[in-house]
Amino acid sequence: MKQKLGLLALTCVLNIGCLSAQFILNGSAVQVNDTCWTLTEAQNWQVGSIWNETKIDLNNSFQVIMELKLGCNDNGADGILFGLQPVSTSIGEQGEGIGFQGVSPSLGIEFDTWQNSNLNDPAYDHVAISKNGVLNHSSPNNLAGPVQANASNANIEDCDFHKLRVNWDAVTHTIEVWFDCKLRLTYTGDIVNDIFGGDPYVYWGFTSATGGANNLQQVCFSYTTFLDKFDDVVICPGGQYQITLSGGVEYHWAPAAGLSNPNIANPIAKPDSTTDYQVEVIDACGNQFFDTINVAIDGDTVFFELGVDTMICEGESLLLDATSFGTNSVDYKWSNGQTTPTIGATTTGLYAVTVTIDDYCVADDRKAITVVPLPKANLPPDTVLCLEQVLMLDASNGIGEYLWQDGLTDPLRTVTEPGGTYIIVASNICGEEKASISVLYEDCRQVYFPNVFSPNDDGINDIFLPFDGGDVLIVLSLQIFDRWGGRVFEAYEFPPNDFALGWDGLVRGKKANPGVYAWFAEVEFRDGKKELKKGEVTLLR
Repeated sequence: MKQKLGLLALTCVLNIGCLSAQFILNGSAVQVNDTCWTLTEAQNWQVGSIWNETKIDLNNSFQVIMELKLGCNDNGADGILFGLQPVSTSIGEQGEGIGFQGVSPSLGIEFDTWQNSNLNDPAYDHVAISKNGVLNHSSPNNLAGPVQANASNANIEDCDFHKLRVNWDAVTHTIEVWFDCKLRLTYTGDIVNDIFGGDPYVYWGFTSATGGANNLQQVCFSYTTFLDKFDDVVICPGGQYQITLSGGVEYHWAPAAGLSNPNIANPIAKPDSTTDYQVEVIDACGNQFFDTINVAIDGDTVFFELGVDTMICEGESLLLDATSFGTNSVDYKWSNGQTTPTIGATTTGLYAVTVTIDDYCVADDRKAITVVPLPKANLPPDTVLCLEQVLMLDASNGIGEYLWQDGLTDPLRTVTEPGGTYIIVASNICGEEKASISVLYEDCRQVYFPNVFSPNDDGINDIFLPFDGGDVLIVLSLQIFDRWGGRVFEAYEFPPNDFALGWDGLVRGKKANPGVYAWFAEVEFRDGKKELKKGEVTLLR
């Protein structure tokens, strides 16, 4: 059977009223985006519901296609219920009734994830149909089920969205419940007379609740017969309009004439004359849906065209001009909220405009703008390295192509001895930038130990110690021995060039004899290397 498909997205584009504006939210329910709601967070003792503000007529067949997320905790609670009731748009209560307990008259389709023994719930997550807010499966109010919700998995609290389809055939009085593309329950009964006392007008919506256990529980709409429908559009002569569609995995439009692509969700319509377009949509479960939209050509001619997608350089602005003329009024609505005939595009994005002539015909266009950053070549300042050190140069920041003075094109290169001057040019369609660095090498391990000193208190060469010009990070140890191997001096972890820390020629407070002494030192240099040094020093008196 062919089902009529309409699209919320097009309705919203035409400012006729979006899905979000048609629901009353209660309790913990919050809107996530245009088509999704969170009924309960993963918190105990919450209740949330959404009810459409307009009653539907059960004398007409309907279909609801959506996705349910029942949380991530296999031990969570309580589930989600799709309900029909004429009572109120503010229904919902905490606890085991999934927010629908006691609502009468009503019909509810439960997707129950908590096993209540007092309600005779099965051990698996299940689906059931009941009436009058009584969810006890042993009650005469239980109309169908319970059966396992997913045909192949007893757990639907798996952090995934699950596909739901509910069909009501008003002619055969049959309800079908499809879960994850499988028919799970069927109930046939005259619900208008048997449940609602002959009144076919009911509210429809979703409820959920938590108690001493919880789960994140969400609903997302793909399609409903009650809400989704195409609205015909009048295009100004010379104009075009993008039809917006969603919810399917395949799209087939006919006729193809006047459409930018007959096999996508959102073709651009630019027919030469008034045309009825039919679309076949195939959803993720393989279901087919059909709808038609009349694209009429009438009104004042428009001539604007934003042109093909393009690129601009960083710092530039591209003028987008949709200037049009009408008999009475011309209204402009850009995707960035501006309402002027022209705008300046300075950032990357898709710029779309809808022009309405005399409150009657429309034309739209769109242009993708890519802002190309200016090329940049990043090199550090000139530097001096120690022998054996390696420097990695990275000239890139993801912008442009690179060329070194010696022909290499990789923005990364390794610098070793003997160093030199390195020049790189970064370039793209927006220009080029040059950078350079000079790298010099020097010996960073120079230290001087005198070979003679005269500790006679004349202020000249009175102390023996290491000297440097900045290469020594620290002297880790210095030991001095006489010719018989006796240690006469030792010092640890001290800086060079400090006369207060060297050997003054005294041994245990007495003047050491003149002669030759051996010394041993371990030195750590500024390049991180450590070296053992040794030598002799002559003490003169």
